[in-house]
Amino acid sequence: MTSTRLLYNDDEYIDGLLDSSPAIIDAIYRQFAKKVSSFILQHGGNKKDAAHIFEIGLTDIYVYAKKHSIELTTRFEPFFMLVCKITWRKELHKRGLNVAEAPEPEVATLDNTHLKYVQEITNNGEKKRHWLQCFMELTPACQTAIQQAIIIPQADGAGTNLHPTSGLVPENFPSCMAKLLEHGHQLQTDKPLSNKSYEQTALYVMQSLPETEKQNFEIELKENGGIQEIVKSGKEAIEWLRRALTPDNTRRELAQILVDMRQRWFYGKDRDMNRMGLYVMGITVLAIIIAGLLFISPWRKDVYRQFAPTEMVHHHTADTNNAAKLLHEAARNFNKRRFSESVEQLNQVLQMDSTNTYARYYRGVSLLDMNLLPQSRTDLQTVYKDDKSPYRYDAAFYLALSYLKEGDKQQSVGWLLKIPEQASIYWKAKKLIDEIR
Repeated sequence: MTSTRLLYNDDEYIDGLLDSSPAIIDAIYRQFAKKVSSFILQHGGNKKDAAHIFEIGLTDIYVYAKKHSIELTTRFEPFFMLVCKITWRKELHKRGLNVAEAPEPEVATLDNTHLKYVQEITNNGEKKRHWLQCFMELTPACQTAIQQAIIIPQADGAGTNLHPTSGLVPENFPSCMAKLLEHGHQLQTDKPLSNKSYEQTALYVMQSLPETEKQNFEIELKENGGIQEIVKSGKEAIEWLRRALTPDNTRRELAQILVDMRQRWFYGKDRDMNRMGLYVMGITVLAIIIAGLLFISPWRKDVYRQFAPTEMVHHHTADTNNAAKLLHEAARNFNKRRFSESVEQLNQVLQMDSTNTYARYYRGVSLLDMNLLPQSRTDLQTVYKDDKSPYRYDAAFYLALSYLKEGDKQQSVGWLLKIPEQASIYWKAKKLIDEIR
């Protein structure tokens, strides 16, 4: 599937999510961003809430569709809108707000199969976020221990065993997993469990409890409803953490696309007016006039410096691997204009994964600012050639700036003309063309 294909049926929205197709994800935002935003603004939320719920809805559908086959035989709109509405009502409930249960019109248009999809998608999403939140509240040492235990498969001789065997989990895993379970499980009993019970449960669900303890534990498990609940929660926690923490390049690309789309479709045009709206509007208009005068005045700064500044947007995830940490540090250095340090960290990321267009794009921009033009163009051209990269046309823009640095206006305009109107950076490219000409 390519990112430029046309939509022939609503089922392709699901395929586009699974491909992290920028074109199809853009189509989803174009069709439904205003509708979701309108609903949330009318039901106690703001634009930030709307953008957040929209992203959660798409991510939850992606996670579900990756594991389960979704055969969408109805329109995507009522299916997606109901996912977003239920997710928002759950969020309001978490905030302690009274939510009036009102039947949504989408329910009447969906059959039982699609209603089941919606229920499972929203419930699964809630469970995933719950356990991830509990995981993120642990110490870094505990996060590492749990991740090593549940993500890294241990060999069984044939290399087929997906679960660690007894004695191979990190030494501090039982106590760390016990903390997670104790914090994350709401035990419906008046009889609290001991810390040892939580630790034994942690080892039991990982198939790592020594045989001498396992038999006694299973006897107690049959008789103790509290331990039965903890075992169930332990299996659930491990399942969701394994799914969330296992590296997934497509999910990472999807997250990066959603960051770009958020700015474009939720924050790019309209702004919420505050109590001093008219005063602020007047100041804003005045500022625009002054900025316009400066922009066209002969004493303005050089064109490259007007158009080159950007930020490295780092989408925080639950990943605690080396690449995620390096990207976090690279973003901090990039945004503080410490480009040489940023390049060093991005080099390490690309050594781990040479297909990471996010790292390659920002390394290209960093090298451009360091005046290393040939190296910069190598990176940016690689990103541009990847028609599935969300940074493809941003790369074309900075390739144009690289030639502008050398005074080659013809090559610069040539790259800017490659940027289509639907690209988020098109308006900036159009202004730069006008400025060059």
